[in-house]
Amino acid sequence: MILWLTLTWAAITLEPPPVVGQQSTIVVLSDEGEPAPGRTVQVMHRPGLAGETEEAIGITDGLGRVRWTPSTAGVSVLQAGEETVPIRVGWATAPWNTLSWLILLILASLAGLAYDQSTRRR
Repeated sequence: MILWLTLTWAAITLEPPPVVGQQSTIVVLSDEGEPAPGRTVQVMHRPGLAGETEEAIGITDGLGRVRWTPSTAGVSVLQAGEETVPIRVGWATAPWNTLSWLILLILASLAGLAYDQSTRRR
């Protein structure tokens, strides 16, 4: 006798992909692929790292959906009931701190090239 074992898992999906300040819809499906209403959805930002925070998002509606507008960028884990899914929350725009460092590095590189050229002429 052959025993077939089929494993199914609940699914958590996001549409569109999460970006700080932009609303995403989280859809939670049951093991059978049906909408899972009444599931508590939460997100853990920076899981396993210093500064780890947890945020309640809400409870899924009759269609297994809950809306979320992320406020923190980076690596996170969504949890709905017992199911979890790792996600990355992106920036809507590059943070000023990153842009400032990039500009500073470019200027330092150009200054280094200019200095190198002036010392070769002597």
